[in-house]
Amino acid sequence: MKLLVSFFVCYLLVFTGWAQRLQRYQHETFAQIDSVINVGYGEALNIKGEKEKLLLDVYSPHGDTLRKRPLVVFVHGGGFTGGDKKVGYPLLFSYGLARRGYVCGSINYRLGVEEPKSEKSYFEAMYRAVQDTKAAIRFFRKNAAQYGIDTTQIYLMGGSAGAMTALHAAYLDEKEVPAYVNTERWGMLEGNSGNAGYSSKVKAIINCWGAMIDYRWIQKGDIPNFNVHGVADKLVPSDSSLSYNGFKYGSQVVFEHSLALGIPTGIRLYENTGHTLDNDKTKQTQALEEAGYWLASQLKGKLNVTRFEKEILAFEEADKTEAYSKNAILVTGSSFVRLWKNIKQDLAPHEIIHRGFGGSTVAEMAYYIPQILGKHQPKAVVIYTGSNDIADSPLDKTPLQILETYKVVVKNIRAKLPNAAIYWIAISPNERRWAVQDKILEANALFKKYCESTPNLHYIETMPQLLGKDGKYQPELYIGDKLHFNEKGYEIWKNVIGGVLNRDFGKK
Repeated sequence: MKLLVSFFVCYLLVFTGWAQRLQRYQHETFAQIDSVINVGYGEALNIKGEKEKLLLDVYSPHGDTLRKRPLVVFVHGGGFTGGDKKVGYPLLFSYGLARRGYVCGSINYRLGVEEPKSEKSYFEAMYRAVQDTKAAIRFFRKNAAQYGIDTTQIYLMGGSAGAMTALHAAYLDEKEVPAYVNTERWGMLEGNSGNAGYSSKVKAIINCWGAMIDYRWIQKGDIPNFNVHGVADKLVPSDSSLSYNGFKYGSQVVFEHSLALGIPTGIRLYENTGHTLDNDKTKQTQALEEAGYWLASQLKGKLNVTRFEKEILAFEEADKTEAYSKNAILVTGSSFVRLWKNIKQDLAPHEIIHRGFGGSTVAEMAYYIPQILGKHQPKAVVIYTGSNDIADSPLDKTPLQILETYKVVVKNIRAKLPNAAIYWIAISPNERRWAVQDKILEANALFKKYCESTPNLHYIETMPQLLGKDGKYQPELYIGDKLHFNEKGYEIWKNVIGGVLNRDFGKK
């Protein structure tokens, strides 16, 4: 018992330490920043055949006492023909990241698209930018002590052409480089721009209004990504509806493909908004808030979406012997559903397929929902998830990020069950996560609005029944972990959820 208590105390100390450190990365905590301008990080041959000196600016939090900080290398946009590291949104993002406690290295790289302009010449322009970006990453690893950088926490971020560069620096492998690239002239993918002998690997990337030549270059096990895009972007596609000189797979495609592969990912889309978020500083600042929050969650590590693989395989084994009619209702979700042992009796006479797993997240639901559905053809799918995405944890996502991931869950269900009714159960309040109750309420409001505006999508409200007259959680509804329901809690779910199903499908 003493050993268990000691372990729990140590866990709390470590968790609390991480929570305090995350505050500096999730929000601006430094009023001032320091900067070092026009630092040479290498040189390389440009399209004029001249050796070009490559420069970067370094921004860091003023008065910071940490000796090793995470680094974000930022790559500006400009269509590979213009742009600069120290104007517009590159400066906005660089300052914002430094005020959050990061070191930010904003780089210039070789510009120019050779004539005649074509998809080939644009690819080679991006190729040179990738080489320079890799050299900049190597530069910071080489000089980590000078700039106070944690070499295990290096990230890459870019906007527009810079985002295209970041995406391909992260996901394009040497063997995937098209044969038409003049490697004799430009060298191999790693490039010769400087700082040889150091790794150019990064831990994750942030793509702001960029696109890829081929999204299939993102493969299982690759690094995480976060994506920001205006849905009405007419220059670089947010989806795959147009092409920017061969760059035709935008943020939505990158996001959904990554989800399907189990790669940690996120997205922030802006409706009725164009390229660079219309250069709207308010929207760009909001985008930085979302990206910064996601980036902070990557500092601790990444979630292994296959951690509940055994439970999913158990569902597949059960499907071999269990038979359900097309009149069944599939109920799936996280541990709240998994622990609902009396669900079939509580929701009788409805025929229930019980498929709760782990303490799963919305991303895990998006990844596994095709397997969970299997060959079943239920008339409805009821989902409870999201409570582990807002858990007062270093891995938390914002409500908007959770909503965008849930939309992919819905899309995956619709691909197999185009006419099934889909129900989202509101995220429940509890004592253990009361500190993030405001975010839970925000998420529930977003889901309710989404359900109400989407055909055959329904929101099941449970919050009023689970809160007391004082507007707080009711301890008597939960077991000793102060998180999961006891019989009284499930009795409320039984009445509310069962009532909705009886209303919509009749009580037989």
